[in-house]
Amino acid sequence: MTIVKNVVLGSFLAALAGVSYVAGAVAADTGTMIPAGEIVFEPIAPDSPVQVAKLWGDRSQGEHGMLLKIPVGFEAGLHSHTGDYHAINLQGTWVHTLADGQTKELPAGSYVMQPGVQNHNDVCKGPNDCILFIYQKVKGDFIPAKAQ
Repeated sequence: MTIVKNVVLGSFLAALAGVSYVAGAVAADTGTMIPAGEIVFEPIAPDSPVQVAKLWGDRSQGEHGMLLKIPVGFEAGLHSHTGDYHAINLQGTWVHTLADGQTKELPAGSYVMQPGVQNHNDVCKGPNDCILFIYQKVKGDFIPAKAQ
């Protein structure tokens, strides 16, 4: 089953990379390779425990691919994003709650398509920090839900 998950994950990432190349998001003429040990994570915002590693594009400008590292026990709280995102959990147990209240524990290899402007929540249950691959066609943002 792990081999099937890895093949599906690899195919999905390759397809996204192809789409991004066609769209002009990948600028290198010869390709890009970043060994796992050389991927650099930085806080997504000042004083935030959540970290991001840029893979391609510019999250502050538009289409991009990134890794998002969420520490065990962290809960984002209800929030939304302007645009849709596609995510694959690479590590840890990610708990995602959709706008309709549907909640699932998502182990590594799981996929989520989160529509834009819909409130949702994210928690990293562990046992390890969660690392998510995120792809968006639009600028990345975080819009906290208004208190009811």
